[in-house]
Amino acid sequence: MPISPTKHMQDTAGILDQLRGMRHELEEQYHVKRIGIFGSYAKKAQTDESDLDLVVEFSRPIGMLAFVHLKDLLSQKFNLRIDLVTPDGLHPLIRDRVMHEVVYA
Repeated sequence: MPISPTKHMQDTAGILDQLRGMRHELEEQYHVKRIGIFGSYAKKAQTDESDLDLVVEFSRPIGMLAFVHLKDLLSQKFNLRIDLVTPDGLHPLIRDRVMHEVVYA
């Protein structure tokens, strides 16, 4: 699906479908074991100003450069600002709440 030059609100189901379609690429290039949505998109409460909050788990460690490339790839794919975190990267006070609301692709 081509990226529109203008920002448009996408629905959660469409984003999850696109992430599922990227599964092989994400596994091969970035060692992604699981990726999911949390925050406003997971709650289906997103607005035109919402960023896309994603939590990612890796099958093996990747470097910072690969992590940044993954974030950039996802940002371009969805034409949205991306917050990309790992479960360990979440603040301990919110980790359990966030992990319970994640919708995995």
